[in-house]
Amino acid sequence: MKPLAGTFLVAATTLGDPNFMRSVVYLLEHNDAGSMGLIVNRPLDVPLSSIWDGVPAGLAESLVAAEGGPVERDRGLLLHALTDLPGCQRISVGLAIGGEVAALAERFAEGADHSGPRLFLGHAGWGQGQLEHELEQGAWLVRPGQLDHLLVAPPAELWRRLLDGGQGLPEPSVN
Repeated sequence: MKPLAGTFLVAATTLGDPNFMRSVVYLLEHNDAGSMGLIVNRPLDVPLSSIWDGVPAGLAESLVAAEGGPVERDRGLLLHALTDLPGCQRISVGLAIGGEVAALAERFAEGADHSGPRLFLGHAGWGQGQLEHELEQGAWLVRPGQLDHLLVAPPAELWRRLLDGGQGLPEPSVN
């Protein structure tokens, strides 16, 4: 399988780089200029209110923050399934990043469906040809990206399960 936007990169057991050891990266972009993704299996045990000024009230105490990668660690990207949210950027079917804070506050009001938001601090990036070289060296396995695996599956179990070909992960829901 080739790396494409919307696929997972699963770190091989031999990948020794501490930035990516046992990581699962969701590719947001992959083209001739390079690649960008988010490490999706490194949750942070902190409420959003401790790292995001102006967080919508319904998400203030949520533990949905994660380390997204070693690049721009002070910048956050909110990944969610609210593709109709004003100001968001759709990145695939059923998946978007960001949105207008006022619209987020309204949507994520107390008791509202949170649709699996994740706030990623930082991202992973590769220059031109760099990811292809790492793939040739066997550093990464490419797996199909599935929304439920990204927003629903327990992050701590994702690496092992995708490494084993996705065995034991929840079946994707049909919407």
